[in-house]
Amino acid sequence: MSEAPAEPAVQVRDLVKRFRVPIDRSRSLKYRFSHLRSTSRYRELLALGGVSFDIQPGEFVGIIGANGSGKSTLLKILSGIYQPTSGEARLRGPFSPFLELGVGFNPELTARENVHVNGAILGLSRAELERRMDAILDFAELREFADQKLKNYSSGMQVRLAFTVAIQADAEILLMDEVLAVGDAAFQAKCFDVFARYRQEGKTVVLVTHDLAAVDTHCDRAILLDHGTLVADGPAASVTAQYRRRVGEAQEVQDTAPTADLANVERWGNGAIRLDAVELLDAAGRRHSNFETGRPLTVRCRLTAHRAVDDWMVGFAVHRADGVILAGTNTKIEQARLPSLEPGQELTVEYRIPFLGLLTGTYRLSLAVEATQHAVTFDHIDQGFTFRVNSTTWKAGQFDLGGEYRVVSEVRAAEG
Repeated sequence: MSEAPAEPAVQVRDLVKRFRVPIDRSRSLKYRFSHLRSTSRYRELLALGGVSFDIQPGEFVGIIGANGSGKSTLLKILSGIYQPTSGEARLRGPFSPFLELGVGFNPELTARENVHVNGAILGLSRAELERRMDAILDFAELREFADQKLKNYSSGMQVRLAFTVAIQADAEILLMDEVLAVGDAAFQAKCFDVFARYRQEGKTVVLVTHDLAAVDTHCDRAILLDHGTLVADGPAASVTAQYRRRVGEAQEVQDTAPTADLANVERWGNGAIRLDAVELLDAAGRRHSNFETGRPLTVRCRLTAHRAVDDWMVGFAVHRADGVILAGTNTKIEQARLPSLEPGQELTVEYRIPFLGLLTGTYRLSLAVEATQHAVTFDHIDQGFTFRVNSTTWKAGQFDLGGEYRVVSEVRAAEG
């Protein structure tokens, strides 16, 4: 006989959560005395609007979305901190919430004493905590400060201790809210090691985070929330890519000037040729200020000659947000011959990039029109145009190298 499928570790059905948000000051004592006949007025905030999903035992699921999308509200309902307005959230098995790291820590107690107090809350005996104490202090990198009061710790030290105590919980379901924002890079690497151990132990993990790279790396699956609605649920890489695209589209809607305003840019030159308009275009020829890694981008500039010019070139450079030049080229390097111009003549020049190799970030563009043979600048606009790139992958750095891996030999046993 075939085994019956395991029941979900986490089951959410038609979950709705509404909050009443006051729109006047009637909750203050002074206001109540001066307005005895008034009633409090509220507006309703829908934090979750009918969310449903299952999480199977041993799954590692990331919950992602913009601020205000309902991620933390969902986690607090799963933790039992909030009660839903309607619907159901059920967890099958012992669980441990990592929501507000450090809540319950006493600044007047030492690190060692706080471990005992908060470990007891997690259900660990004093003997078990004593057995684990050295390992806890070593993981938190606080052994030499173990007997100092917490109020003398830096914020980073306190969070490291809080995280280390929290992971002592012997639970099958772990609910984590932004726990990756703890410590420096070295400590975060140890946090990732903890995630790897959870996977090996078959624990069920629900992780709320803005770190999409961590979701791609550690999560089997991701759930995307938007204004309290579940808009995507599937393989982590697919859902994070969808979220990155949505972010780019939202930024595009907010951008009211996809064509650069040349009236307020820093520029210099003798004015023999002047740039009149600069546009960044997508694959369909539409003006944009947000682009996706791997997709086409075209730089289009329209210029006017104010003197006769017969030997000239156009170039541009891409800068990081801090001003460092990442790449640049010009029509001379590309061996693109430009026509001679007479005063009053106009010309449009484009540079098309079929595969945009820039990774996620904000970039600036400089353009220059110069004489080819002499060090004469006709018009130079320095970092006058800003655009953003969103990558649907989690590749590191500033550039997609565009390469590919391949296996060049067969697996074989080692000799000897």
